Amino acid sequence: MPRLAEMTREQVADLAAHGVAVLPIGSLEQHGDHLPLGTDSLLLEEVIERALDDRGDVAVSPTLPFGFSGHHQFAVALSLPPKTLLDVLGALLDSLVAAGFRRVLVVNGHGGNIEMMSQAVKLAALDHAILAACCSYWELLDPRPGAPGHAGSFETSLMASAHPALVRPPMHGPRELPLFDRRLVRGLHVERHGEWPRSGGITDDPGDGDAAAGAAALAEAAARLGECVDALLGLDLPSDDPTPENPEGAAR
Repeated sequence: MPRLAEMTREQVADLAAHGVAVLPIGSLEQHGDHLPLGTDSLLLEEVIERALDDRGDVAVSPTLPFGFSGHHQFAVALSLPPKTLLDVLGALLDSLVAAGFRRVLVVNGHGGNIEMMSQAVKLAALDHAILAACCSYWELLDPRPGAPGHAGSFETSLMASAHPALVRPPMHGPRELPLFDRRLVRGLHVERHGEWPRSGGITDDPGDGDAAAGAAALAEAAARLGECVDALLGLDLPSDDPTPENPEGAAR
């Protein structure tokens, strides 16, 4: 798996002409008393490593280790404001395009990044004649109880498989179910001030960490991420900006 940090400029130019640039984004924030601050980035990197390790048609950027984590600063988090994160992602996508990439994929490991990631990809595709895409690794999975949650059974099981030495007792569940995870009315999402510290910063009972279930989820996410890359490589690139006479503006 080519890594941008280890490539020369000539190697980047050669790969950019036909490959996919992968930009991973994570977070650095509290994950209860039993998981490390870097859980989101560590799990994201594990999925990417498993998915892309034997491929030569991708260039993987170092993970952006900070995201929007203001809701976890009641305990510990290094957080970027949403506007700053959007600007950072936009600048990084612009930089990848300037380096010659016309297929870019943002891969996310933290729920707080979703809105800014999606907006950054939309803006990049408006500004450049490229294919821009994004995904959060857990959304590639078939539905699972507790997924994705935060420092609950899902993440604890994945960490028990990927980094067992970093899963530490005690593993307590939330003091109360967070309001934003309750289904009050279909389609309604509610945010209430102070909900994260009120729940203890955890969304569900982490249990003991089911390493086998975690390994299965990591394998499934890796397989689906590989499919995402294949899908991007199979799509036509835009030849130029769409026009009324050529609305698709596409050619390989």
